[in-house]
Amino acid sequence: MVFITRFSVKLARLFRLAMLAAFLLAAAQGHASGIEPQKAVAVFSDSHIEISSRFNITLSPALEQALQSGWALPFQFEFQLTRPRIYAWAYQISDWFGPTETFTQRLSYQSLTHQYRVNSGGLSRNFSSLNEALSALGIISGWRVLIDSNVVHDGKDFAGRVRLKLDLSQLPKPYQLAAIGQPEWHLDSPWIDLTVASESEAVQP
Repeated sequence: MVFITRFSVKLARLFRLAMLAAFLLAAAQGHASGIEPQKAVAVFSDSHIEISSRFNITLSPALEQALQSGWALPFQFEFQLTRPRIYAWAYQISDWFGPTETFTQRLSYQSLTHQYRVNSGGLSRNFSSLNEALSALGIISGWRVLIDSNVVHDGKDFAGRVRLKLDLSQLPKPYQLAAIGQPEWHLDSPWIDLTVASESEAVQP
């Protein structure tokens, strides 16, 4: 009888530990950082292609702390031409197998005004909350690529893809070194294929 009672106590204790572990795992997954693609479209014009896309961004606690400490975090949109293959190969060779074109936005925190700022191409937008800033940061609309390219004039065989990442290479060297081996510092989305669409179907801010 004593053995059964002790066994029951140990079993109950193991059950509680298992439930606690499951709760902590769920909490960790609920706060997991990452970048998830939502939509990406390409609109053809007479002289270029305009890309509009939307990504959901979640920062890790380490990145939020870095932001609060005054770091500006550079997020880079990357476009890669995948077809026509001959043009895609030529662009990859010219960029040493890098993306065809890139566009960078920077996220920062202004401690004096308690606002978050998204800077893109010299233009700045301020937001009162991090969620609002991340929402704006994850959207690009009317990004012009392949200007005056032959691809623009023959879009029947066009295919491309985009992604968004935290570009650690644009941080100062000491910060790059600090990020080595730290998974919470590495944020990038999977590639998402572009859908050729009309202007009215483009992603709006």
